[in-house]
Amino acid sequence: MTVCANCSRELQPQWKYCIFCGTSTAVIRAEDIPADEPPATPSAIRPSTTTMPQRVNVLAVLALILGCLASPLAALFGHLALSQISHSGERGTAIAWVAVVLGYLSLAALLVFVIAVIVVNR
Repeated sequence: MTVCANCSRELQPQWKYCIFCGTSTAVIRAEDIPADEPPATPSAIRPSTTTMPQRVNVLAVLALILGCLASPLAALFGHLALSQISHSGERGTAIAWVAVVLGYLSLAALLVFVIAVIVVNR
């Protein structure tokens, strides 16, 4: 059995964060806590691996907004966001890929429209 190093509550093995206090699962085993010792207070134990979840890449969100507006620029911004995400480790890979797909779909629709206008006006 593992317990949270911050609030001393029991954790499931698949949890990355404690659902009770929100800290990263820097865990200690319950067997390591002496029976006569009271539960740890948050100020008593500070996990060394406590980090906030990574933020979402802003360019990926912007690319998704452009993709929803049917702008071909969404593909460009989506590719730039994917490059930034791979270097910085931020979240937003799926958002960027959706924006890339929407950008290419809007580019294809724009090309079909331009070709149709050219053919009709001849």
